[in-house]
Amino acid sequence: MILGAFGDSFTFGTDLKDVKHDTPSKLVWPALVANNLDLEFINYATPGIGNLIIADDVLRCVSKYKNNIFYVINWTWIDRFDYLDTQMLQSNVGPIYLENIWHTIRPGDDTDHSTYYYKHLHKDLTSKLQNLITIQSIINELESHNCLFFMTCMDPMLFDKAFFCPASIDLLQDKIRSYMHYFSKKNFLDWSRESNFPISKSWHPLELAHEKAAEYWLPTVKALLNTHAKEDYLHAFK
Repeated sequence: MILGAFGDSFTFGTDLKDVKHDTPSKLVWPALVANNLDLEFINYATPGIGNLIIADDVLRCVSKYKNNIFYVINWTWIDRFDYLDTQMLQSNVGPIYLENIWHTIRPGDDTDHSTYYYKHLHKDLTSKLQNLITIQSIINELESHNCLFFMTCMDPMLFDKAFFCPASIDLLQDKIRSYMHYFSKKNFLDWSRESNFPISKSWHPLELAHEKAAEYWLPTVKALLNTHAKEDYLHAFK
């Protein structure tokens, strides 16, 4: 069994001491859990990405590995926007498409794309709905292949019911909520802050936080590895 980690910088391990360029850390909490359980570990996380890219990474692995991976997914903030560009090589017979390249627009980016997108195109309601649909589709795909998986999320707006919550969003929130796990009802960053674990200047929990997170989730992952029926999964941690 392989333990595969999916997400953004918090799963990649940004600012941990062993990170080098595009190589993710081996000190992130999913890696520490995998080591404890003597599982092979692969980290698919990429800093700064949105949930559509995370979903695409998961689907590519489902296509390749099916249920031979235990999928650990940390969904990121829902106001990030992923879009696909294409790298082209011009030849005498026209453009040759070499590679699909993902790009992400984030709030606070000092770019023309970001300024235009958040001024003219971004809507909280749309963002909420699109992200919920994305996550629901991943749950459906993982279950259809009998995959074991574990999900956390960073953005409390994903399940907020006070704002932008018509019946469509309310329905999806209630379907997805039972699959989502939290660090004492908080995301990884807020839990680390409350616990007074060291955090980098760019707001990334450091080594001690990942060690404690691995201790926190190890019993849950052990239990899930011994869980096969969907109904057992949904009721295991109530």
